[in-house]
Amino acid sequence: MKHDKSDKTLHDRYREMAEGFWDEEYAQGRFLDMPPDPFVADILGAAWAHGLLPGPGIYIGVGNGRNYFPLVEGGLDLVGLDISAIGLAAIRDRAPGHYARLVHGDLSALPPGETFPVVVGLNVFHHGDRDIAHAHIRAALECVAPGGLFCVRVNAAGTAPTRPTEVAAEYDDGSVTRRYLPEDGMPPLLSHFFTEPALAGLLAAYEPVLPLALDDTDIATGAPGDWRRWQGVYRRPA
Repeated sequence: MKHDKSDKTLHDRYREMAEGFWDEEYAQGRFLDMPPDPFVADILGAAWAHGLLPGPGIYIGVGNGRNYFPLVEGGLDLVGLDISAIGLAAIRDRAPGHYARLVHGDLSALPPGETFPVVVGLNVFHHGDRDIAHAHIRAALECVAPGGLFCVRVNAAGTAPTRPTEVAAEYDDGSVTRRYLPEDGMPPLLSHFFTEPALAGLLAAYEPVLPLALDDTDIATGAPGDWRRWQGVYRRPA
């Protein structure tokens, strides 16, 4: 995606705001006491079934390691990419041996053209409005090596956010972008909520290994909750 000077400035300001928010969240220990997403087991199973385990990969939006550690322990040698230096520091503190595999930044921090047999992005590609969210997914798909797997989990339309929001934009495909209201110090970040057809359209050139499924599991309790997400594993044709 190309930006003119004013767009790039706006993009950089939004990135700085998001980075500051997640630094603060991870500094307060967000997610540290939560179990990993059950979807992690599906990712490891798919990687094993396709002969990619053990093997290398990348985790985009690794945060402070809630899902990263079980994936690594399961046999994936993952580069961990995140805009939050505080989140990455939490991984370093828990497992200093992994720190050399951590990269501070977004996908632009990677060498141009670098690809991986397994690309994981859980709860990260919905940040921003629809254009930003779609661009993130397209960029991540370009990081998948031929025959490799793309493992995705994003917000689903119909979710009732747990923090106060307002509708920033509604789209013909049924998806919606919501803006968080500045309450309790929350910055006005955007989050996009996908419909299945919209997400499937972005993945159309890839083969479904685990087709998109709607998950509403509350990770803290293991019971159904109010937050819904689309998740799936797709294979880039060799």
